[in-house]
Amino acid sequence: MKRHAVAGAAPGRPWTRRRRAVTLPVMHTPPSAPGFAPAKAVPGIPPAAYHDPAVFAVEEERIFRRCWVFAGFTDDLAKSGDWLTRRIGGLDVVVRNFDGELRAFRNVCAHRFAIIKREPRGNGLLRCGYHGWTYDRDGVPYGIPGNDAFFGLDKAGRCKRALTPVAVAACGRFLFLRIAAEGPTLEDWLGPYGEVLRHASDIFVRSFDEQEMVWNANWKMGVESVLEVYHADTVHPTTFRKLVKGDWRCDHAGAHSRGVTSVSDQSARWWDGVAKRLDFRPSERLRDYDHLHIFPNLEIGFTRGLVMSVQSYDPLDPARCALRLRLFLADPGGLDGGGKGGSAARRVIEDTARDLNVALLREDQEESEQAFRGVRQTDAPALLGLNEERIQQFHAVWRDAVGR
Repeated sequence: MKRHAVAGAAPGRPWTRRRRAVTLPVMHTPPSAPGFAPAKAVPGIPPAAYHDPAVFAVEEERIFRRCWVFAGFTDDLAKSGDWLTRRIGGLDVVVRNFDGELRAFRNVCAHRFAIIKREPRGNGLLRCGYHGWTYDRDGVPYGIPGNDAFFGLDKAGRCKRALTPVAVAACGRFLFLRIAAEGPTLEDWLGPYGEVLRHASDIFVRSFDEQEMVWNANWKMGVESVLEVYHADTVHPTTFRKLVKGDWRCDHAGAHSRGVTSVSDQSARWWDGVAKRLDFRPSERLRDYDHLHIFPNLEIGFTRGLVMSVQSYDPLDPARCALRLRLFLADPGGLDGGGKGGSAARRVIEDTARDLNVALLREDQEESEQAFRGVRQTDAPALLGLNEERIQQFHAVWRDAVGR
C-alpha cells in the first residue's frame, strides 16, 4: 500500500488492520475478482506466472491489450501537434493532438512497417521518418512522396492503408489507452475511483519530477511491492515506516483496490506547516496516506493531501519492467510556479520529497529483484495472509483475466 515517502518521523509500532466502515461498490466489468473475500493463508498465483514466456504472452493479449492502460497525462499533449508514444501489450502506440482532439493509432507505418514516432514525446506531423508518409487525424496517409508516379493511390486506396486506431480517453488529466476495439468505457472501467482521479487532477497541477527505472523483475513483482505494508518494518524502517501510524484499511472496486493508512502525528505536523508557510492548497479529501491500484499496473499515492506520486510498472519482458514515476505537489502556483514561499522554498520541498521517494523505491527494487530471483527456483506458490489482502485481490483479478 505504500508508495511515497514524506518528511517527518514517528516511532514505529506494529501494523494493525482495520476494515473501513463503508465498502466501495464493486464494478461488474471484466476482469474483476468475482466473489473475492480476503482470507488467511491463501495460495498465490503459480511461480511460473512470474517468469514463463508463455504466460507473459497471454498477459500481453488478455490483460494489456484488453484493459485501459495508463499512458501519461494530457499535460503532455496540450498543444496541437503534441504526440507521445507507448508500448502496450507488445504493440507500439502513438497519441497525437489534432487541433484539440486526441487520436491514437498503432505506431507502425502502413507503407513498409517502420515505427513512425520513435521518441517518448514531441511535437510535429504524424510523419514516418523512413519514407516520409504523413497521416491525418483519421490515420489516413494524405502525404505520400511520389504517389502519382509510384503508387497511384486514390482516396479509397489511401483509406485502405489507414493506421489501426487505438481507443484513447482521459479521466481528468490522466490519459488511458485500450488496444482492443471493444470493451468498457473508461468511466465504467475506473468505477468509483474515477472521481478520485478527477479530484486529483484539480489539486496536483504540475509535475516536479519524472524518472524511469528498469527493474530486473517481472511487472507483477513491482505491483505487489506497493500493495502491502507487511514488509515495511524490515525493508523501510527509516523511510516509509516512520512516516505513518501503521493502521490500514483496504477496499476493492472491480479490478482495482484502495488502501489507506494514517500519517504519523509528526509527519502530519511537518506537512501542515509546509502548507501554511508556502500557502499550498492540500486536498481535504486525501488527508491520510491514500493509495490507489488501478489494474493492471498503475499506482497512485497521496500523502496528507499535498503530494501525489504516480507510478506504472510497464512490462518489458518476463524478467524486466520499467518503473515510470512522476511526482506532484499541491502548490498554488500552478503552471507559473508562484506561491507565498517562492521558488527557492518550493525547491527544498521538492528535493525532500524526491530524495525520500527514490530511497523508498530503491529499497523496493532490491527486494523485488531478489524475490524474482527466488521465484524461479520453486514450484510452490506464495502464501498470502490477511495483511496481504490487496495482493490476494490482485491475484484474483489476474486469474480472471488470463483464465487460469
